[in-house]
Amino acid sequence: MMIDQRRTCERKEEMEKQHCNTLGELNAAIEQYGPGVLYRGQTKHYPGSDDTPSLSTSFQRRGCVPDLMIKWSHYAQRALQHLVRGWKKTDDIATNQAILQHYGFRSFFLDATGDPRVAAWFASNSFESKISVNLVEDCFEDPVLLRTLNAWFVPTDQMGNIYIICQKMLRQSGIQAAHLSEIATHEGTPRYVRQDAYMVGPLSQSGLNGDCILCHITAPAEVFRDFAGNYSADWLFPEPSDDPVYRELLAMPWEKMRHISDDGLEAFGRTLELPEYSNHLRKHMPPESAMYRPFWTRNLPPPPDSLTATATQIVQILCGSTLYYGVGAPRVILPNINKLLQEYDEISIELDGLVYHGMGTRYGKGIGVVKMPDDIVSVFEYGVDHPGLRIIGIGRFYGMHYRIDENGAWERVLHKDDCACGSEHAENFELLGRIDLSLGDGELERVEPSLYVHKGIVPTSDLRATWGEPY
Repeated sequence: MMIDQRRTCERKEEMEKQHCNTLGELNAAIEQYGPGVLYRGQTKHYPGSDDTPSLSTSFQRRGCVPDLMIKWSHYAQRALQHLVRGWKKTDDIATNQAILQHYGFRSFFLDATGDPRVAAWFASNSFESKISVNLVEDCFEDPVLLRTLNAWFVPTDQMGNIYIICQKMLRQSGIQAAHLSEIATHEGTPRYVRQDAYMVGPLSQSGLNGDCILCHITAPAEVFRDFAGNYSADWLFPEPSDDPVYRELLAMPWEKMRHISDDGLEAFGRTLELPEYSNHLRKHMPPESAMYRPFWTRNLPPPPDSLTATATQIVQILCGSTLYYGVGAPRVILPNINKLLQEYDEISIELDGLVYHGMGTRYGKGIGVVKMPDDIVSVFEYGVDHPGLRIIGIGRFYGMHYRIDENGAWERVLHKDDCACGSEHAENFELLGRIDLSLGDGELERVEPSLYVHKGIVPTSDLRATWGEPY
């Protein structure tokens, strides 16, 4: 009977270090380990204070930007909902943050792979990027500047590094290693599938414990490239035509860069800035590329042919992305919102931005609550038709209906005007809970009798944001 001589992590020994000068030596070193191991490749080695590898997360290296984190997390979940068959919103932060980590933002997880050839490729190619400003036209042929983050990989001529990570020791340390093949899309191949990626973590306080690393292998970059074979950046980072997650993120609207002078051409950046490995801009951008000048609907003149009904008394709440896209347990009793509904017929909650739904030129702008007969309230979403630079329409998407009982609790009721999309629009009701808390703790300040503003939000609009002719 053949005996498998490969080393496993049934028992933990001191981390080994191996240096390989040839492809044969590297093959032999890799084959010593497994099964039950993961690989991480880096062009640079960062030793810790105890001389073990310092494998830290992107949040630990570069810090957390809460409002961007919340927005990225929201759209990561949206991408999973749209593109992964059978996926439902869960508390599995490993899969949620996989989108952040692999498309350019930060997470509390460490990248690893089950394929040593992928690790070898990353051990021999270094990431580089630069900001680019591109002169294009919107769909109405109005010139604008679009800022992109261009990125590429460069073969190195230095020593590379592969770290072999023991999955059993991860489990014993209470650290999960989620295999991202479980969020493979029903069409195309996302980059995390091409890279046979795992998310190791969460690692919120410190980097990966050195006890989980079995071996640190070094080798000249050309040896790692030979081991990686025909892997390339084009294969590991597929184009939007092959990667539906990448395609969805690139389709989101652009936002005006507010710190740039308004005297000349306006400049816009992506709602979520992400590294782009090839040029995805056109000289004449399509109508679906909305270029959002910050505006509040209250500052706009009455829209032509508006579909928005007029209520007798409206209270407006202006909020930022941390509140709008935030998380929190649903709340059934909303005392502060109930109090507003005693005074006003309608509550308008508006975001400082556009909400991307993948609906062509139509975007969300906020949600509303309006009183109806029979003690029923409707919770709906405001929609804006926004091709290119222009706002050409505003209206309402169908929503859900609730009855508020004598104790102030909201109960879902069926109504002939319910949205028929099949979703309960739970995110809108969850937002009401966050708004209610923020009204109570002063995070939303009353600046006028019928206007509340989220702290830090500017209630004025860009002077160029106004209605335009249809495309």
